[in-house]
Amino acid sequence: MTVNLAWRDAVRAACDPVFAAADAEFKWNDSVAFDAEHPALLWEAEPARFAARYPDSRIEESYGDQWPGVSCIDYWVYVDPVTMVAHLSVEGWNRTDDSVDLTGDGRVDGRRLASEFAHILGVALPRHT
Repeated sequence: MTVNLAWRDAVRAACDPVFAAADAEFKWNDSVAFDAEHPALLWEAEPARFAARYPDSRIEESYGDQWPGVSCIDYWVYVDPVTMVAHLSVEGWNRTDDSVDLTGDGRVDGRRLASEFAHILGVALPRHT
């Protein structure tokens, strides 16, 4: 199996419940182009809700004078389709990018990515992912 729209949809189905459990008003951004050469996925949190839910993230401090004018808090998945590695880029906690090895099976990869996001956001992994 390869990284394609069906893969993306399976990954999204696994990750959406994690973002809902985070209670930071995460929304899927469907305007991000998903192409074979540079596949990417994006969820965006509402900044004030994210800051209230995750005060330890220091998200307000990371934006400095730009806060509260921030439009969203980004949680990206960038896929390298050659090496089959996903690179997570998340705002908050001054994290370095995390990497997740992929199989090409959207259900398996979705569970792996959902597990990583659940760990980052400190929420329980929903049973059906």
